[in-house]
Amino acid sequence: MRFLLVDGYYYAFRSFYAMPSLSTRSGEPTNAIYGLTIVIRRMLADLQPDFGAVVFDGGLPADRLALRSDYKANRPEIPNALKVQIPWLKELLKALGLTPIEVEGQEADDVIATYTKKAIEKNIDVVLATNDKDLLSLIGPHVSVYTVEKKKFRLITEKDIEEKWLVHPWQLPDLLALTGDSVDNIPGVPGIGKKTAAKWISRYGSLSALLTASDIPDKRFAQLIEKNKELIWTNYKMLELKNDIPLPLPIEELRIKPNYAEQERLFKRFEFKKLAETLKEHPEKKSSENTDILFG
Repeated sequence: MRFLLVDGYYYAFRSFYAMPSLSTRSGEPTNAIYGLTIVIRRMLADLQPDFGAVVFDGGLPADRLALRSDYKANRPEIPNALKVQIPWLKELLKALGLTPIEVEGQEADDVIATYTKKAIEKNIDVVLATNDKDLLSLIGPHVSVYTVEKKKFRLITEKDIEEKWLVHPWQLPDLLALTGDSVDNIPGVPGIGKKTAAKWISRYGSLSALLTASDIPDKRFAQLIEKNKELIWTNYKMLELKNDIPLPLPIEELRIKPNYAEQERLFKRFEFKKLAETLKEHPEKKSSENTDILFG
């Protein structure tokens, strides 16, 4: 069995900016709704998952904000033209068969990590649809990440992470604690880049072992570690995914059940004529629209 978990706001934003001018004849913006719809239809056709959910951020956790008050402060506000589409977008997701999930006060990453842990315990394979570096740390024998390259989909695996990041997936938080992550406004240690961080994380096995080591032969690196220990530990606590979030629904209630009649109603409501036409002849046919601008 396969469980698809989609990073909702990542694809909503990507769809919104990929098709900025799309709207109904009355001027109602529909770009995010349309983009996410064709993306989800593509994923469902490619992966044929049994269970599925699209997870949205429910706020910033108090424990991370307590560690660093400017956490994600660099992220822009949701544009109003996107904000007004979110409720309709969630309705269309339900019609497509995927459950929209949002846990108040919790980030989507932690909810996805918790569902991933539960799925593995039930021997269910997980496919994550995301571009978030934090979630790449979940990749393992039963977890992969969905991507599209040259119009074909593939699943990012442990080998891909090791080739790109030079560490195992589970070591990514250790590496990022040293190098930082500008996307989440997490500062790295000045003078430590990806290759250097990967070298020493790999040699000592973990960030904890590296920070407590007394035999680091590179004196300059050892001094940087000693000088910035507090920053590094704070970074790690910020980056470490939580996998014990109380979940609103068990996996068994997330079985994918498309409602084609509701899809047709919503497609007509938003003037998605081509999508409505595909439902008349082949309800399960994936969108024939060009998805390159969303997946490229």
